[in-house]
Amino acid sequence: MHTEKGEELMDGVKAGIVGCGMIAGAYYKACGESKWLIPAACADLVEGRAEEACAMIKEKGWGEPVPMSFDDMLANDEIGIIFNLTNPKAHYPLNLRALEAGKHVYAEKPLAITREEGKELLSAARANNVLIGCAPDTFLGPAHQTARSLLDSGAIGEPTAGTFFFAGGGPDGYHQDPEFFFEAGAGAMFDVGVYSLTHAVNLLGPVKRVSAFTKKTWEERTILSKKKLGQKMPVEVPTHVSASLEFENGAIGTFLTSFDIKGGHHLLDIEIYGTDGSLQVPSPNGFDGDVSMRKVDGDWEKLEHTHGHTNATRGIGGVDLVAAAATGRPLRASGELAYHVLDIGLTIYESAEKGAALEVASTVERPALMQEGLTEDF
Repeated sequence: MHTEKGEELMDGVKAGIVGCGMIAGAYYKACGESKWLIPAACADLVEGRAEEACAMIKEKGWGEPVPMSFDDMLANDEIGIIFNLTNPKAHYPLNLRALEAGKHVYAEKPLAITREEGKELLSAARANNVLIGCAPDTFLGPAHQTARSLLDSGAIGEPTAGTFFFAGGGPDGYHQDPEFFFEAGAGAMFDVGVYSLTHAVNLLGPVKRVSAFTKKTWEERTILSKKKLGQKMPVEVPTHVSASLEFENGAIGTFLTSFDIKGGHHLLDIEIYGTDGSLQVPSPNGFDGDVSMRKVDGDWEKLEHTHGHTNATRGIGGVDLVAAAATGRPLRASGELAYHVLDIGLTIYESAEKGAALEVASTVERPALMQEGLTEDF
């Protein structure tokens, strides 16, 4: 069922899921357990994978999807939203085709690989009166919405600075097909760094200026996962990125993302510092976790969650999208937010290459805070 902006939603929107790899299971769950969505079709270039996905969804009781080609999904008038879970280089062309076919789109990150591609997707959504959203959506979880609510209420005074770290040894150690993680559109920046940047924008607002250094520690890496154990692969993009971020509100952020930290670390995921206290926020790679606050001259205190989606799993950004389409309100994990994060990441690369602080050309409104209390609805 296709919904235009502001149209009342009478039943779930039928979803077509493209790309049935490692991350897809969480999306099946998000669609299947939501009143807003019905998993209707699955597609994948790997033979047999779409059939396996449909069987799994049926077994879980999440729907009765059928294997279907991407072309057939676009031609099917009953399918209202496409979930694009393919590799980064396929995001733009598949997103664009779906938008031009009049489908809402929710895509894995990044939105696209270049600014030009990202802008074209936003324009195509507007031209076809549909919505485009993009991962990550983890900021919709209880921990991160609670942290956002605390900041908005002035719990630690005026935010002055923050740290945003997401680093590890890289997907060559665990992913069965890790090659694309080291190609354009991925790397530490656009595979994991986007989580930190998205949460930074959600908490502190848009980024105005960056100053950065990047490094590619190895020109090629050895795959350590079982399927391709010992195979070599080239590295196209930086794998260690460090940057200072100047937010439009005047706060300063310290950002680090890396695939090169093989021995582990003790860095905290996110901390926000204010004039009246500090806030510790859990990993942007998850929806839940402990939120702790320390006021000036006080002690660290773990806080109860006050906001957020209690059944959060990857894909709830798409649930939020169809709810937004039905009610006419702005979506939260929006294409505009994803474009600003893409622009920040590309500007960080350019800052490192030029050895200079650079302005971020785009801006965005912070996504709306979810309603007070813990909920399973949008």
